[in-house]
Amino acid sequence: MHENGSGRFQLTLNMSKSKSRVASILKMKTINGREVPSEPDIRNKIAGIEKKLAAVKGISNVSARVDMQNYIATLDCHFDNISSLNDAVKKIGESEKAPPGSVEKNYDYNNSIFSRLSAFSLKKDYQQLSNADKEIFVGANFTGIYRFDKKVLHSENQESKISSDNKAVMLRMNVLDIITDKKSIQNKITLTK
Repeated sequence: MHENGSGRFQLTLNMSKSKSRVASILKMKTINGREVPSEPDIRNKIAGIEKKLAAVKGISNVSARVDMQNYIATLDCHFDNISSLNDAVKKIGESEKAPPGSVEKNYDYNNSIFSRLSAFSLKKDYQQLSNADKEIFVGANFTGIYRFDKKVLHSENQESKISSDNKAVMLRMNVLDIITDKKSIQNKITLTK
């Protein structure tokens, strides 16, 4: 995040620790009653998301990469301002049928305060999953890293850690803790003015 509110956003889904399991699943036609996508289906889905993202005003330099050997997918883009980033998240979320209200506004940047908002809960959806589907989340982690031009004075989320140069904040937690509302990715980061 730059001082003027522009920045770069990168989302990485890394399933390399479950490489052998993912490879086995991809050889099946269905699992737990759900159709398993083929490699071309996965690549087409990611290409479609990349195209939708590139069409959002204020979003540029969009790229998507898929490593089907290690099962890592990365989506990268630059944004002109927080509104553009929120618009991009909203457009992708709506196209992927995200729960209503979960993609309205995810980030805020005002008066040297960056906020990661979290107005959604997945607990109800998780509780409706079969035990076999719930297994997918065991051992999964969320890592959010926020980098800034300015120095970080304070980060409100107690799970977050400020880097030694005071220009980045990392939040790492178990995905199940987020899904079951035990912990939150919400954070308010105060920067120097």
